[in-house]
Amino acid sequence: MRRLLPLLASLTAFAVAPSHAQTALPDLRGTDVPGGREGATNAAEASTQANPAQSDVYALRRTLNSAEAEDGSTGLGTNGQVAPVRPFSDRIASVDRAVPLSESLVDDSVFGGDTTFDRPSGIRLGSFTFTPQITLATGWTDNTARSSSGTAGALYRISPDFALTSNWSRHEFGASLRGSYTGYPENTDDNDGNVSAAADLRLDLNDVTQIDTGVSYTYTREEDGSAESTASGADHVQTFTADLGATRAVGLVAATAFVGLDRSVYTSDDDIDSGRDNTLYSANLRLDMDTGSVFTPFVEGSLLLRRFDEACSDSLCEKRDANGYQLRGGLSIASGPKVTGNIGLGWRIEDIEDDRLDALSGLVVDGSLVWSPSRLTTVTAGLGTNFVATDIDTSSGSIIYSGDLRVAHAFSDRLVAETGVGYSYRTYEGVSIEEKTLTGFGGVTFALTRNTALIVDYTHRRFDSSEDGSDYTENAIEAGLRFRH
Repeated sequence: MRRLLPLLASLTAFAVAPSHAQTALPDLRGTDVPGGREGATNAAEASTQANPAQSDVYALRRTLNSAEAEDGSTGLGTNGQVAPVRPFSDRIASVDRAVPLSESLVDDSVFGGDTTFDRPSGIRLGSFTFTPQITLATGWTDNTARSSSGTAGALYRISPDFALTSNWSRHEFGASLRGSYTGYPENTDDNDGNVSAAADLRLDLNDVTQIDTGVSYTYTREEDGSAESTASGADHVQTFTADLGATRAVGLVAATAFVGLDRSVYTSDDDIDSGRDNTLYSANLRLDMDTGSVFTPFVEGSLLLRRFDEACSDSLCEKRDANGYQLRGGLSIASGPKVTGNIGLGWRIEDIEDDRLDALSGLVVDGSLVWSPSRLTTVTAGLGTNFVATDIDTSSGSIIYSGDLRVAHAFSDRLVAETGVGYSYRTYEGVSIEEKTLTGFGGVTFALTRNTALIVDYTHRRFDSSEDGSDYTENAIEAGLRFRH
C-alpha cells in the first residue's frame, strides 16, 4: 500500500487547491442545468410551478461521462475484489449509452441520486469541464482485515475523485480518476487502497457512423478469504483494458464491430510475480435492430483468445492458453422517462489447450436497469457475469455471477438517502470451491454549504466459502465530509 500513498496524497492536494469558479456543466452526480447556477435558478423557477415543495431538485444532464459508467454489476463491490461502493449515477451513465447511434436513453427528469444544493459547477478548461471532489471520512469496523481472523478497530478514508468532460457540440470525451486509501490506526497491516482511471472518446463522423475507443486501469485487492488469495498469495490485482470500435447504421440495423484487450496482473506483498498473469483478446460484432418501439433487440458474437505470460502457470505445469467464443442476444428498453435499460443472455466457452483441464464455459447474463417511479426517486438494478483465469491446480478458472438493487430518494435538494443490496456467486470449474458474498448498504447525504456535504454510511458484508476457515462478516459505519467544486 505504501506505493499508493504518494499518488493519493498528490491527488488530495490537487483537489483541495484553490481554483477560480467558472460556469460549466455540473458533475454527473448533480444535475443538468445548462448555463451553470444562473440556468439552475431558471430551472428551479420552472420546477416550482410544477411542485413548490421540491423546487430545487433537478434531473441529470443528458451528456454523462461515459468513462464513469459501471460495467455489469460491480457497484456494491461484490465481484470477488475489495472495492468501494460506486456512485449511484454510474449505473445511469452505463444505461445512457446502451444503444449505438441513439439519443440519450435517460430522460432529463430522472433523479441522479445525489444532493443538488451543492451540485458542482466545475472548472472550465477550454472546451472541457474539470470537476474535482474529495471525501474525508472516519469510522469504525468490526473486521479491519475482512477475514475470518479480523479484529475490530477505527478507520479513516481519503477518497479523491476527478472527472473531465468535453463540452463539444459533436463528438464526446470523458475521463475519470478515482482512488481511496483506508487506514486502520490500530491494525496498520490491514491498510488498503484502490485506484481506477478511465478515458473514452466518441467520434460522430456523420448521422449513421460513429467511432468509439476507450482505455482504463484499475488496482484493487483480492478478497483475503478467496481461494485465489489463499492458494497463490497474489493479493494485488491490476487490470488494463483497451477497446476500439465503429458503428454504422444500414437501414434498420446498426452494425458495430470492435476489438478489445483485457490484461490482468497479479502480485503479492513481496512483489512476487504470479502465474495467473494473462491477456484476453477479443473480436466482436453486434447488430442492433431499430424497431422504433420500447424494445430494441440485439445479437452479439465474440471470438476470444486468452494467453498467459508463462507457459506453465501452476505446479502441475498445465498449459492454460485458451481459444473460445461468446454468443449473446437481448433487448434494450426505452420506455420514456420511467424505465430504461438493457438485458442480455448468452453462452461463453474458453477451450483450454491442456487436455487435463475442462473448458471454462457457462451462461452469460448481464444487464442494467434505471426505473424512475417519481421525480424524487430512482431505482437501479444490475446483473453481471465475469470469467476469471486461475492457476489453482486442476481448475480451469472461475465464473462470477453478481447482481444488485439500489434505491435513492431526495427528501429535498439538501437531503438524500440511499439503500441497496448486492450478491455475488463464484464457482470454480474443475474443483469443488464456491464463494458467496452478500452486501447491504445504506447512506445519507446532507449538503451543508454549496461545496460541502456531510455523508454517513453503513455497510454490512458477509462472505461464505466452501473452504474451511474462510467465512467472515463485517459491519462498518463511516461519517465524513465531501468537498467539491
